Amino acid sequence: MSGKFSRDKGHRGELEVAAIIHELTGWTVKRKVRQHDGDSDLEGVSGWTVEVKNCATLTIPAWWRQAVEQAGTDTLPVLFYKIPRKGWRALWPMSSMVNHDEEYWDHLDYTCDTTIDAWAVVARELVEMETEFAVEDKAEAIQSGEAVH
Repeated sequence: MSGKFSRDKGHRGELEVAAIIHELTGWTVKRKVRQHDGDSDLEGVSGWTVEVKNCATLTIPAWWRQAVEQAGTDTLPVLFYKIPRKGWRALWPMSSMVNHDEEYWDHLDYTCDTTIDAWAVVARELVEMETEFAVEDKAEAIQSGEAVH
């Protein structure tokens, strides 16, 4: 496969996944135009570093390692990959459902391999939880500040 065709196929995959995530979550998700090593392929997916693979040959262990490295410690990795003639799958750390404040288990054995729909349910819940915690923290700060005055 030529380099340009491969890049175009990758870009189409990123646009397709961005549209699916938007449809499932309502988030404004865009393909990151200028990507550098370590960048997420998509913008607008709060708390997650996204890697999208649209290839005929599946090399999931290598792709997962890449997603984990790109996520670092600040975000959770998610790998969206397309199985030819079957559709998109999402691979993400199981620990995000258990305790997302702790360091996630980055080994492939501790991942969930699901539909994008299933990942989106968890991702939306995590964003809602983070929002609730932020509101609670702000309320506590206001209350403690009022008590001081």
